[in-house]
This record gives sequence, structure tokens and C-alpha cells, in this order.
Amino acid sequence: MGAKLIEEAGFKAAFFSGFAFSASRLGMPDVGVATYSEMADAGRDVCQAVKIPVVGDGDTGYGGTLNVRRTVKGFARAGFAAVSIEDQCFPKRCAYANGVQVVGLEEAQERIQAAIRARDESRDDGYDILLIARTDRLKVKDARPREEVLGETIQLCQRFQEAGADIVYAEGLANREEMELINRSLRVPTMLAQVERPNVHVHSAREAGAMGFRLSLRGVTLLNCYIAAVKQTLQAIKNEEQISTEPGRSFLLPFDELYQSVGFNEAYEWERSSVAHRPSQGGGTSK
Repeated sequence: MGAKLIEEAGFKAAFFSGFAFSASRLGMPDVGVATYSEMADAGRDVCQAVKIPVVGDGDTGYGGTLNVRRTVKGFARAGFAAVSIEDQCFPKRCAYANGVQVVGLEEAQERIQAAIRARDESRDDGYDILLIARTDRLKVKDARPREEVLGETIQLCQRFQEAGADIVYAEGLANREEMELINRSLRVPTMLAQVERPNVHVHSAREAGAMGFRLSLRGVTLLNCYIAAVKQTLQAIKNEEQISTEPGRSFLLPFDELYQSVGFNEAYEWERSSVAHRPSQGGGTSK
């Protein structure tokens, strides 16, 4: 439903988030418990529900290089337009959770090279998919100076670029200076992912574009909105309050708008048109 609302609002693409999937489908945090098959199966339904491209969160690829290959090719067959693969240790956890760890530079490069090979194999099979190479090195607690870790991050992103990644994504960029620096250091398109948190400025898509990013991602914003609305509504029900559907007075839609958003009107119209185009059958008898 979220993907359909994103499409209806006019956005050019949707992101199938591992954080949001773990919370909404499993009722658990994003700490590496969601499996490849769960993500691919649920993602297939999302991709089929909309016409806009959907980007899949492939996490670490769920294991070694053969697992990475299976993930990329499986996401391609599921209908994803792109898949992100990152350099966290397996099992991974949300970049904003405690205890984030990453693999070494060489292993990270090997993982992305395996993903690129799998992407190319998918294209040979007729499934066009883009590879987003992601690094979470800036999210690791590191005693080294920030400049050293940032330099290592940029170096790894450049390796991803040279290996053939379509898009590069560095998680944990702290300010405009770091964001502009990484974009000056790369030729391939880059992505900026942001989460609404206290005392953190969330850059608009226009601001992100001015810094050189080609994609702007809000991976958990809709989940946050959903949980906030549900909590407030449940509290109102518990308090035996009357819940209004008037615009601006609650989170609820007027019922006819809910009906429309879910797709009843479209389904009924399609059903009527199918009946109208049904071939007529003669009443004669055959000899």
C-alpha cells in the first residue's frame, strides 16, 4: 500500500526498506533477522503493485559471494529496478543501531564485484537491474580521526565505482562538507539517505541535488508516520473518544477516500469493463 501511495503522490521511485519490512512484517527491529527469501517474496508483491521503479534493500547479500549472487539475481527476477548491497558484517543491523561492524576493504570490494557479476548475468537473462554499492564505514565506532575514516570511505567508494557499480551510497555523512566532498570524488551517481532525528537537518531533494546527489532517500519516514498515527488513534479509542474523519481533525480519511485509496473503485471499473467486452454467445444448436 505504501508503494501505491508513493506512486500516487508523484514520486519517481520507491524504496523497499529492510528496516520497514522487519518492523511491519516481522514485528522486529532491523538487526539481521529478515531473510533473503522473505525480502524477495514480499518485494515481488510490491513491484507488481506499481508501475514506478522499486529499489530493493539487499543488505549484505545474506552471506558469501554465492549468496550475494543469489540475492541480486533473485531481486532482479522479483521485479526490482535496483538492489543495494553493503559492506556490513553478516548478520547486519540497521545503520543507526548499536554495534555496527563492517568487513575489511578487500572483502567489501569482493562482495561488490560479485554483485556486479550477478547484475550482468541478470541482464544477460533479460532482467535489467542496477547495482547500488553501499558502505557503512562511517557508522562504525572508530578511534581513528574522522578525516582518516572519511578518506577510507571515499577510497572504497572509488573502488566500487571502478568495479562498475551503477550508484554509490555512503551511509553516515555528517555534514554538507562531507557530502560535497564525496560527490566531488566520484563520477557515478550517488544517493543520500536520511532519517528524521532530533537536532539533525534533513536536506530536501532540491538541497541534495545541489550537493551533487542524484537520489534522495527517506527509508523509514512513512513507517514512522504510520506508527505515530496508529498510536494516537489507538489512544483515542482507548479513551473512548469520538474520532472524526473531517480533514485536519484526525489521521483518518473520509471513508470514500479510504475506499478509493485501497482500489475498490478501480477494481469495480475493471470488472464492469470486462463484462462489457464479454463476447456474446449465440443461442442456436449445433448440428
